[in-house]
Amino acid sequence: MGETKTSLREIKLKPEYNTEEDQIIADFYSPCLSASERYDRAVGYFRANIYRELGEDLLDFVIRGGKVRIVCSPDIPEIDEETAREGYELRGKRTEEEKEATLLQVLLQMSKNPDEKDCLDMLRLLIEKSSLELYVATRPGGIYHRKIGVFYDKNGDYIAFSGSGNETQRAVSSIEDWGNDEEFDVYRSWGTEFESHKAKKKAQYFEKLVRGGTKNTRVRALNAIEREEIAKYRNHLTFEDCRPGARKRTLKKKQDKDKTKRNAITPYYYQIQAIESWEKNQRIGMLSMATGTGKTYTALFAISDLLDQGRLVVILVPSRLLIEQWYENVREFYPEIPVLLAGGGNNWKDNPLKRMFVSDIEKPRIIISTMSTASSDDFITYLSQARKPVLIADEAHRIGSPTHRKILQSVHFNEKLGLSATPERSFDSEGDQVIKKSFGEKPVYELPIGGKVRLSKDDDEEFPILGKFLTRYNYYFKTVNLTQEEQKEWEEITGEIKKYVAAHPEAMQVNDNSSSDTKKLELMFIRRARILKKALGKIEVAINIISEKYTPGSRWIIYCEDEDQMNQVADAIKREKPDINCLIYHSNMPDDERERTLLFFERHPSIIVSIRCLDEGVDIPVVDVALILASSTNPRQYIQRRGRVLRKAKGKRRATIIDVLVLPEEKDTDLLPVVRSELSRAWNFAKNAENGEITHELWQIGTKYGADLVVDEQLGLDEESMEE
Repeated sequence: MGETKTSLREIKLKPEYNTEEDQIIADFYSPCLSASERYDRAVGYFRANIYRELGEDLLDFVIRGGKVRIVCSPDIPEIDEETAREGYELRGKRTEEEKEATLLQVLLQMSKNPDEKDCLDMLRLLIEKSSLELYVATRPGGIYHRKIGVFYDKNGDYIAFSGSGNETQRAVSSIEDWGNDEEFDVYRSWGTEFESHKAKKKAQYFEKLVRGGTKNTRVRALNAIEREEIAKYRNHLTFEDCRPGARKRTLKKKQDKDKTKRNAITPYYYQIQAIESWEKNQRIGMLSMATGTGKTYTALFAISDLLDQGRLVVILVPSRLLIEQWYENVREFYPEIPVLLAGGGNNWKDNPLKRMFVSDIEKPRIIISTMSTASSDDFITYLSQARKPVLIADEAHRIGSPTHRKILQSVHFNEKLGLSATPERSFDSEGDQVIKKSFGEKPVYELPIGGKVRLSKDDDEEFPILGKFLTRYNYYFKTVNLTQEEQKEWEEITGEIKKYVAAHPEAMQVNDNSSSDTKKLELMFIRRARILKKALGKIEVAINIISEKYTPGSRWIIYCEDEDQMNQVADAIKREKPDINCLIYHSNMPDDERERTLLFFERHPSIIVSIRCLDEGVDIPVVDVALILASSTNPRQYIQRRGRVLRKAKGKRRATIIDVLVLPEEKDTDLLPVVRSELSRAWNFAKNAENGEITHELWQIGTKYGADLVVDEQLGLDEESMEE
């Protein structure tokens, strides 16, 4: 936060400001807000993303008791020339109902943008707490387009300003070529006779507006429908809840357009080593870094020079959640660089600025897209117009799937940076070869979870990843047996597998040209494996584990195989442990419900019962226990799950992973392959755990069933192709 002023007279003001020469937020808005107790604003267009720019200044203003009144036009601002021409032709022809409906359209548009949605939540809270009054202005046969503002302090002094600036992010940015060219004049109530007269006239004009309007302008408060729409955004309960988002949106500390977060922090030495390894390999390569070691930050540091050259950077991610997380990080590092979001609910085709992102210009630009959207024919055609794009692929192993790899095969990227804690695609040699062809045979830099790093070049000591960047953890396991019915079903499918292999011996040959017979066989193995994952005994064991180990104040994630098992487990917890908050989380839930679930979980001790959608991209550092009832035999999934629970958080000293293994009562040759994969997962968890003695128990079980845990550690079945 900036220096707090106690009166407007303390501020050294210029008679006029413009976005080409001045930092509007730092030089004018911030100091005026810090000295004021009321802020009035009349604008042509209102977009709540103004609060991205005002950030903590506005938050502190209302916390101090400050009041805001805003009069705005409901029309949607036209951005490009073609749309603007159409808009001017329509002005004077719209009905009152059409004009009023456009405010709802603005709110709907903003709700699709992760950053603006948070702004809407803050806007809703400001209105509900009576800190902000929002009025809508309409004019018959035209649009309200006056732009004035007034700051009032406790001494009765005020500052009025007017000019061409709208209350939108673009109007208060000082970014060359990207922001609008805006300017306004400033009038002090204690200034010269002419200056004070202008200030008084503008303050009186605003008061006339909020009392109902002027001769040709009708002004009203928000109607019930608009209030109902704004009331939907309810993540924040208090002003302090808004602070993390407000802080991220604050740009007031910049002294010039180049002073961003990348200048405020420096990379660790091991991150510099990773970047240097990538650069030495002609900026093509994979960084295989453990969860929590800063892969995203490393990538954002790595592309700094390329952005300075005016290059287009394309960031591909596998999910909507990762789009949101990357967007927040990009805005922190490069707040002035334009970003196009594609996929995950973001309609890139309707973005009026989309042509600019692929134009042959030397201006930094960033596109963040889901891999599924990026692999579509329309997006590939669009991106093919760009000259020398740079690629960052997060969770890069996912881009090797048959669908996602199209973008790699269709668009030429000069520089390519892959990020993954687990870059290999187990039992998908074709997809694995696509990744190796794109990013290299081996990662250019590797940092496993059990590794150590130097934070500075001058450090003599190396710090372990576990303990420095990730929480140390204990590992425990429980075993269950199949019921007679489950054992019978297992044996029946095993019989089918044996018959199929006898009739189709070529099905056992897994290679790039695997036949349909091989795929059918794989599906049989997967169907059989799911008997173990959904073993009924796991539900009873889960309740027993919760009874034994759940402590007040803790937050658990329980991983299940599917919605059926998830609901059974959740129902059992609610029935047997009604005093524990039990939530469910799955991909079929509406986005807002999922967001509310995670928000509740972060604020209140509880248990989330989930399926695969919490594996990648969801950062919930407050989780301290993971109970794994079902897990893929692919190492990638359980490594991702371990990463979810090991994130550091305030007051979190140690995490716990509890595994439920399905083992036969006696040694069974038919069950041995899956038993070995169950034990290999357990061994992977146990070898880096604090309670290292647990490995001895696993070794004894492995000896009983004839499993070599070290050799079997990477054992897996081909389930990943089914998931992608």
